[in-house]
Amino acid sequence: MKPALPSIPYTAYLDPKDETSWLRLLAFALDSATNGIVISLNTPELPIVYCNAAFRQLTGYSNEEILGHNCRFLQGEDTDPKARAQMRTAFAAGEPVDLVILNYKKDGTPFWNALNIGPLRHEEGQVTHFIGVQTDVTERVQTQRQLEAQVLTDALTGLPNRAHFMRELERAATDPVAQGKFAVGFIDLDGFKNINDTLGHDAGDALLIQVGQRLKRAVRGMDIVARLAGDEFVMLLPGVESDEALAIVAQRALEVFQSAYALQGGPVLMGASLGFVRHTPDETSTALLARADQLMYNAKRGGKNKVVID
Repeated sequence: MKPALPSIPYTAYLDPKDETSWLRLLAFALDSATNGIVISLNTPELPIVYCNAAFRQLTGYSNEEILGHNCRFLQGEDTDPKARAQMRTAFAAGEPVDLVILNYKKDGTPFWNALNIGPLRHEEGQVTHFIGVQTDVTERVQTQRQLEAQVLTDALTGLPNRAHFMRELERAATDPVAQGKFAVGFIDLDGFKNINDTLGHDAGDALLIQVGQRLKRAVRGMDIVARLAGDEFVMLLPGVESDEALAIVAQRALEVFQSAYALQGGPVLMGASLGFVRHTPDETSTALLARADQLMYNAKRGGKNKVVID
């Protein structure tokens, strides 16, 4: 026989007609939520008319500092402008929006905010308020970025790897603005196998690390230097629109191999063959890299330790 359920007095239930009690219960529920919750009035400035305890704890601001203000006070200079535009578009259309955006606490600490905003409509369908639910997902985003960095970074040199380089090259080759306005360099060391055979693989690794460091110092901050594979390195050079500009970059890269490298067995001179090409409009990333590779082999067949430019 099942035990009898305990009887619950009727007074434990809310009277649907008792609006005051319902409002108190709802306010208590919102203030007890673990997610930050804000309610904004649907006027041009979208002033906040309510925030719960979790939102205040998350941001570090007091009620007095929050109420009456637009939520943009949480944004910073590096908050993604696309995310800002996405929110503005949703507000203007009275539509929901779901995104992750970089925000800042009162003390300046950045945090990644998973933000879900939905419109609250009047019985006639007019949007009167927007309700925002916020969750701190900083740890999740940082973990994702660390994993992405590992996947896209060469473990030996710390440079971007082949996957990273090809992604950026494809992006440049398909960008209408960048068409014909960037260049690629392909670099292959001359006689690197001899280093591994005579001095050992540790020496070879040390040499590759130093080559990567020198190549990176030889170019601008916006340029990408990557290790493609083995002793092959590549460069992606945005904004190089003339043969003269490309020749300057190529010469700097060649000079990287004019002085000795410090290895355990003593200083070692290491030459390289280089091929540099400028992108032509509508040229695919694969075709462009193949052209640079071919020029590198032309340099190698032409006597090594030289650069060929097209």
